[in-house]
Amino acid sequence: MLGTFRSELFKMTTTRATKILLCFAVLVPVIIYILTLIFAFDNGVMGSSSIVNIASGAPLVALLLGVVGVMCATQEYSQGTIRITLVATPHRPRVYVAKLLTTLFISVISTTMLLVISLLATQIILSSRGVQFELIGNDARVLASFFLMTIVVSLFGFSLGLIFKSGPGAISSVLLWPTIAEGMVFGLLSVVTDKNVFRWAPIQNGFQLVSEFQMEDSNSWSVSLLLFGGFVAVFVVAGATLFKKRDA
Repeated sequence: MLGTFRSELFKMTTTRATKILLCFAVLVPVIIYILTLIFAFDNGVMGSSSIVNIASGAPLVALLLGVVGVMCATQEYSQGTIRITLVATPHRPRVYVAKLLTTLFISVISTTMLLVISLLATQIILSSRGVQFELIGNDARVLASFFLMTIVVSLFGFSLGLIFKSGPGAISSVLLWPTIAEGMVFGLLSVVTDKNVFRWAPIQNGFQLVSEFQMEDSNSWSVSLLLFGGFVAVFVVAGATLFKKRDA
C-alpha cells in the first residue's frame, strides 16, 4: 500500500500542470492577503483575528484544490497510463485508496503552507506597521473549518474526475456548480416556494463554515457541515464504485 501511495504521489508532484495549479492555490491567496496587510488597517487595529481574515479567501483556495483533486483522478486517463497502473496493481481498491490519500495529502500540505506563510506575513508586516492584531485567538473553529473545506472540496473534485474520466468536464463541474449553478438553482427554488431554500445549498453551506459569525437565518455550523459532507459523500461513493467496476 505504501509503495502504491508513493507512486501516486510521485506522479502527481512531478507534472507541470499540478505544480502550476498548486502554486496558484497557495500563492494567489497569499499575495492578495499580503497586499491587504500592507494597505489596510490604517486605524492601527486588525478588527478580527488573522485567521478570520485569511479564511475569507478559503472558497478560492478550496476550488483550486478541487481542480487539483480532478487532476489526481483524471491525469492518467488523459495520458492513457491508467491501464499500465492497473496492470501493475490489479487490486483496484488499493489504487483507489492510494489516489485518495494522495489527494488528501496534497490538500492538507497545501493548506498548511498557505496558513503558515500567511500567519508569518501577518506577524512581520503588521508588527513593522505597529498594528495591533491577534493571530488565531478564539477562532480555532475557523482554522479547523478551513482544513475541512479544502479537504472536502478536493475530494469532490477527485470524485467528479473518476465519474467523468475527463479533466475538462470535471473541472467545469467543480468550478461552475458552486459559483453559478448552485446559486441559480436554489435561488430560483427560493423565489418559487417563497422560502429561504438557499440555506440548504450544500456547497454554499461548506463555504459558510469559515464564517466568524452565523446569520440568524443560516444553519448552524454542525448542520452546514452535515449538508456539505453528505452532498460530497454521494459523489465519493459514486466515484469509488465506478472506478472499481467499469473498464479503464
